[in-house]
Amino acid sequence: LDINAAGFNWDTATRTGSRGIVVWKSTNLVDWSAPSLRVVEADTAGMVWAPSAVWDDAKGHWYVFWASRHYRSTDTGHTGTATLDRIRYTATKDFVTFSPARDYVALADTPLIDQEFQYLGTPGAYARFLKNETTNQVYQEVTSDGIFSTWRRIPGYVRNESPREGPASFADNTTPGLYHLLLDDYTQYVPFQTSNIQSPSWQASSTSGFPRGLKHGSVTPLTQSEWNALNSRFPA
Repeated sequence: LDINAAGFNWDTATRTGSRGIVVWKSTNLVDWSAPSLRVVEADTAGMVWAPSAVWDDAKGHWYVFWASRHYRSTDTGHTGTATLDRIRYTATKDFVTFSPARDYVALADTPLIDQEFQYLGTPGAYARFLKNETTNQVYQEVTSDGIFSTWRRIPGYVRNESPREGPASFADNTTPGLYHLLLDDYTQYVPFQTSNIQSPSWQASSTSGFPRGLKHGSVTPLTQSEWNALNSRFPA
């Protein structure tokens, strides 16, 4: 998605943007399949933004989440007024066939995009981050009973600065209980950290060496063998 492409703009991106996600598959993180476009949204959707996936071990499938807005079924050109942005989801076992999309978080007065989940190390325990499109800030919620249970809102916003979006979180791989959060300030990711993610005060990161110029991504933990394979194929 490039809103600066010829003949494309922000409004077009939310009315007639892609209703699918692009899927690549790999067994080793080095060799990848050709991309495939999988449509996950209904014809009434204006776009599919910021997809992410969470594995449900008990049910043996993935939940895939994204942000979208919807137009009336009679408004086939999507020229009228849409719903507020909301978080949607589907289920899949193979990233080929998907269940019908449903609402996951749809607030009556607040448009939401850019949801991010953070697993907290015990079954059912998660944090999640969402961008409020009205304030252009990111807030956090936590749960201990699974992603479809009740969530507790952390008061206020992750940071008071605005704008912030595209949250990407990850657990530190050497310090137990330390979590990192990357927030896009519309120019690049800015790193923050907390040692108490259940009731956090996110502070500027004390870790150096974060790549500069990145935004809207994710951080994936690797085993040593996976890192070795990647470094061998794509040396820094």
